[in-house]
Amino acid sequence: MLKGVAFLLLALLTIIAAATPLLVLRARERARLNRRLAALAPGSAPLVQYGKRLSAPGLAAPLLARAQVDITTRAIGIFAGAMALYMLFLLLLGGPVMTILLLPLPPLALLWWIRRRAQRRIDALVEALPFYIDAVRQMQAVGSSLSQALERSLPEAPGIVRSYLAPAARRLELGAPVSEAMQQLADRLRVPEMSMLAAAIRTNIRYGGSISAVLSNLSAILRERMRIARELKAATSEAKVSSRVLIAMPLVAMALLMASNPTYVDFFLSDARGHRMAIIAVVLQAVGMLVMRRVMRLAF
Repeated sequence: MLKGVAFLLLALLTIIAAATPLLVLRARERARLNRRLAALAPGSAPLVQYGKRLSAPGLAAPLLARAQVDITTRAIGIFAGAMALYMLFLLLLGGPVMTILLLPLPPLALLWWIRRRAQRRIDALVEALPFYIDAVRQMQAVGSSLSQALERSLPEAPGIVRSYLAPAARRLELGAPVSEAMQQLADRLRVPEMSMLAAAIRTNIRYGGSISAVLSNLSAILRERMRIARELKAATSEAKVSSRVLIAMPLVAMALLMASNPTYVDFFLSDARGHRMAIIAVVLQAVGMLVMRRVMRLAF
């Protein structure tokens, strides 16, 4: 019974993996047609409202924007082909139950890599953002408008700041309002520091006042946040190491048992009770990892 369900799930996953590149290509063609129709008739409605129907890409868009990863048809096709080969290898090596248990590993590894990349790049952006704000404030002090100061300070800014603020700079060059360009960037990234910058600019433009003083205070706040973040990281480093050791202990113990007694895993592969126990063990391990990660997550 369990093998039949596993084979059915594998068949469904294979069909989904094969159909995903075709669906993405079709969506791209329809989006291109919508843009052409919008250029010919600016007031016409698009053929397909992708923002309402595709909720998952909308949820993943901020993470991909922070990681600066673009999803292309070629990348999806390569990933789907690699998953199909991985699935076939597991099916031939360990059977359908082992395939179901180990199938989520590549997507989880990819998600972990994207999250790590996003975190590293956003940390670098936040660290360099106060210097860019100081440069904007200096440009304003010599008589430049806010829009001009944002544009003229960007070429001399660190590379990480240029890569993230380039879309906002292009909108400013095309004549978009400063508050709208910065708010779109903040909504795209969903980073607190960028939201603070966009809110400061939007509030100053709406109610007036000295933007130079606002930028100076914002730069000081960002530097203080970075100092507190470094202190928290140093204070929680021991607890993080302990949590990683606790997470790795069951995996290391299982590997040692398999190395010392290779027939130990036969019970989990050939017996129905072993299948259930293996599934329960994997689920409990995953739940424990998520709980410990949640406990160690600090936000301020």
